[in-house]
Amino acid sequence: MSQGIVPMARSVVILGVLCLLTVATGEALAAGPAGSWLGTMRSTDGSEFEVQIELDGSGTSWSGTIVEAQRDTLPLENVHVTSTRISFTFRPGGGAIPANFTGGYIAGDDRITGTFSMRGNSRFIKLERVEGEDRMGTGALEQAEAMPDRHAHKFGITPRIAFWPAVHAVTDETYTLNNLTTSEWNWDLTLRYHPMDSFNIFVRYYHGGQGMTDDPARLAPIADTGITGNSYLKLDGYEFGVMGYLGKKMMSESRFNPYLTAAVGQVDWELTKEGRGSEVVVLDRYELKGKDMSFTFGLGTEYQFSSAIALEVEWLWRFFATEDEAKWPDTENDWKDTMAWSLAAGVTIGFW
Repeated sequence: MSQGIVPMARSVVILGVLCLLTVATGEALAAGPAGSWLGTMRSTDGSEFEVQIELDGSGTSWSGTIVEAQRDTLPLENVHVTSTRISFTFRPGGGAIPANFTGGYIAGDDRITGTFSMRGNSRFIKLERVEGEDRMGTGALEQAEAMPDRHAHKFGITPRIAFWPAVHAVTDETYTLNNLTTSEWNWDLTLRYHPMDSFNIFVRYYHGGQGMTDDPARLAPIADTGITGNSYLKLDGYEFGVMGYLGKKMMSESRFNPYLTAAVGQVDWELTKEGRGSEVVVLDRYELKGKDMSFTFGLGTEYQFSSAIALEVEWLWRFFATEDEAKWPDTENDWKDTMAWSLAAGVTIGFW
């Protein structure tokens, strides 16, 4: 393997720590769920109305009130508040049938999100903190409407298609086998977990690969290997990584939410003669195949369509440690590490 792996692994760790420190600083500044909260909710006839909630307490002892559409102030019942979850009931109009609220406090955004439900009907709401009476009413309402919904769910799944342009590092016009690759379309699938609104940990499977050039002049020197324009470099694998979102600090009133990302994983690779799944190319008595480490760095952005659905676009640099001097010692002319760019687009679906 290349001696550059250790510095790259160190860079992945450093970027992940920086992402975590950035969002953790925002978390530390949060004031907690106690206080006055204001949001809007849509009724069954399509009209919108304001909801104001007061929460007071600490530990396991909490109480509160709710004002719906500027009507009477109603007491909250069965109030339960933890570091991440909030639930309570109340009785609209003083009736016998209670309404329920289930949601959570997002410290990174100092916001409460959740769902009101009654008689089988559910309505999502986002509540912004009201610091004083002068912020109530229209001003706070406009601010709440302008803020985008960001990760109301703890988990998300993202299927994507990705275009992998080939990256070639050529020295003195000497082309190794790695520098004969061509761009290809691929796909990947990501499962992510949000311990904070501005940070997630993910695991991703990628189904990738690159073709080989059909340029006769470049293929002629390696004709004895059996490599042709139909050959294929399979690059399938999985990776673990982090994403640190910058939207809250950079563009808090936009539905766009840019982020930085880094990942490390393992790639299962092989260079075949006639397309994916065909006979593997042999070089210096060894098949050109292996399972090695992979590293990924990049940036991207998501665009929120709703609290549960977002479009994601991402630009990555991928490094695959395919070099092995014990098997293929002539790394200057034959075989070395593999690199590729990745431009991916997909849809994230939030759940739970």
